[in-house]
Amino acid sequence: MGLFGLLNLLQETAWMHAEKFGFGMKDMESQGLFWVLTRQTVEISKWPSFGNEVHIRTWLRPPEGAFVTRDFTILDSNKQEIGKATTSWLALDRHTRKILPIQKLRNWEDITSTENTGLSTDKISVAGAYTKLAKYRVRNSDLDINQHVNNTKYAQWILDSIPYSLHKGLRLKSYTVNFLAETHLGDEVQIDRAENSCDPETTNQGASTYRGICVEDQRILFTAKMNWEKQHE
Repeated sequence: MGLFGLLNLLQETAWMHAEKFGFGMKDMESQGLFWVLTRQTVEISKWPSFGNEVHIRTWLRPPEGAFVTRDFTILDSNKQEIGKATTSWLALDRHTRKILPIQKLRNWEDITSTENTGLSTDKISVAGAYTKLAKYRVRNSDLDINQHVNNTKYAQWILDSIPYSLHKGLRLKSYTVNFLAETHLGDEVQIDRAENSCDPETTNQGASTYRGICVEDQRILFTAKMNWEKQHE
């Protein structure tokens, strides 16, 4: 399993949990609202291999301001932790795009926990010089139910823009992404890599920073950071 597959599992787990407790997509839609994922961090100590069984736990932390934090732990078939993740969410009005004060949505005390993964969803700097890697046109299959690009697609675009030799030679340790603007059908998105990113040719571990920009108006759509290490021979 790779990053794209794992992000899809986390997303589906979050949806099922929200549906169970009455604030899923259908419940939000009936109120003219929708959830927006603003930041995400995933840390993996051992990637599952093909055919491995994976268990995912998720829970909400008490809201802070307008944000709801959802945490995850990723377990192997022996229920040993092999990864964890944290995400930040906002509830938006579907028509005005205004942020809903989260306490107006429901009472959260009965479904939140103070359990903490220890991860944070840090802000990723957009400053500095970048090198263009690739361009992608948003297609029908890239969209979610809200007609925005599905959050997992951004990771897929980054992965597809990286040379195959790096996929084979590096192991991803963590992935952090900040979602900064909406992306819609037909938009052309350019994937760039920060020039101050570590060079896999000269170091055994490091970090690479990426951004996605809308070609038409040059809006920065997202920034992402990947921490990696070289695979052992």
